[in-house]
Amino acid sequence: MAKADALLTSLRSAANDTARKKIIDDNDHVWGELKQWLLTLSHQKCWFSEAKDCFSHWDVEHFRPKKSAKDADGTLHDGYWWLAFAWQNFRICGNAGNRKKGTFFPLRPGCARCAPLGDIRNEDAQLLDPIDEDDPGLLSFNMVGRAIPAAHINDPWEKARVEYSVIRYNLDFPPLMDKRKAVWADCWAGIQEYLKELALYQQDKTNIIAKDRFKQAAKRVRGMMNEKKELSSVARACVLSAGDQRLVGLLQSA
Repeated sequence: MAKADALLTSLRSAANDTARKKIIDDNDHVWGELKQWLLTLSHQKCWFSEAKDCFSHWDVEHFRPKKSAKDADGTLHDGYWWLAFAWQNFRICGNAGNRKKGTFFPLRPGCARCAPLGDIRNEDAQLLDPIDEDDPGLLSFNMVGRAIPAAHINDPWEKARVEYSVIRYNLDFPPLMDKRKAVWADCWAGIQEYLKELALYQQDKTNIIAKDRFKQAAKRVRGMMNEKKELSSVARACVLSAGDQRLVGLLQSA
């Protein structure tokens, strides 16, 4: 933190934008040093895609771009140089997503950009932020592996945020979709096994084999929804898609 604070002081006193960019370029190793710590926080998963290995090599992504920021139409603005070494602005991302995002960082139409060293809470970002507690729940998935807006979204702006984020974060990257589809199929099979054996046991409470089988199926599905598991949100979306009240317990105990 002391190193980052010292660099921020240098950025503040830099003569111009060119000098600031040189400071950033000369010290780009700083955020790389935090890569393993950031991966530990996410159980070795990309913060945007939830993938562990099919989204390519790991980058330390600056959520708010450090040198320049683009609107959705490509209009260029100054970057958030004062956040270049702020760990709160770092996200771990596979480079298949990071390269597609680039320096794009559009805001809600009519929202003013934050002045240097200003309060970023005044901005309404269009991109979903994986560390915002409310944002990940806006994203869901379907059986063919596509990232889609969650069914409960009614607000047009929130839906637009999801749709833009899917494009800009490259969340429908083909290998990632294939992996989601496989997770969905496996989870769906577990759900059907659970429901079948549960029904048999409810019909005959002496059927201890059926009881053991539905418990094992439940354990399998809960395991897939565990946050440490790759693409756990896909498994959760799969369970929700079934629309069966008998699955509520699995969602609550995952």
